[in-house]
Amino acid sequence: MASSRQVKRRKVEASQVEISTFCHATEDCSRVEESIRTLLPSELQSQSLKIIEDEKEGYYGNPIRILTLKITSKQQVEILLNYLASKMSSTEKSILGATFDLRYDSKTGRFIARFSKQDLYLGSVKVSDIDDVVKVTVYLKNTKKSEDVFEYLKNIGLIY
Repeated sequence: MASSRQVKRRKVEASQVEISTFCHATEDCSRVEESIRTLLPSELQSQSLKIIEDEKEGYYGNPIRILTLKITSKQQVEILLNYLASKMSSTEKSILGATFDLRYDSKTGRFIARFSKQDLYLGSVKVSDIDDVVKVTVYLKNTKKSEDVFEYLKNIGLIY
């Protein structure tokens, strides 16, 4: 029988990524969708990943569309995270690393990064925590210690 010291801990890994944003009545939703697609490498853009639209009503009765793309394939998640890491500058990665405690929820195992929707449309990946953002939620497994999650994200190049 194996002792508790011999039990191997499973490594932290990303199980799913969800990319979402709002499209307000004053925005061109095709451009907003293009902002989301900026986060996808060409090999994922060529696959039939579908952005789901959900229409809601805003506070003043204005229509708001919520655009969501879910990636659940382990291989696609890995490709996406590697691509995202390659598109971010060291400054952006440092911002994510410095604010890790604000972005990682140990109860749910989720790491959330927000990027400027406007900058994404222009082809640049910039961290932003204002209202007009594309939110990237990374769902993680085997997250007993937040230090392990930090190391995982650092090893894949998403944070410094």
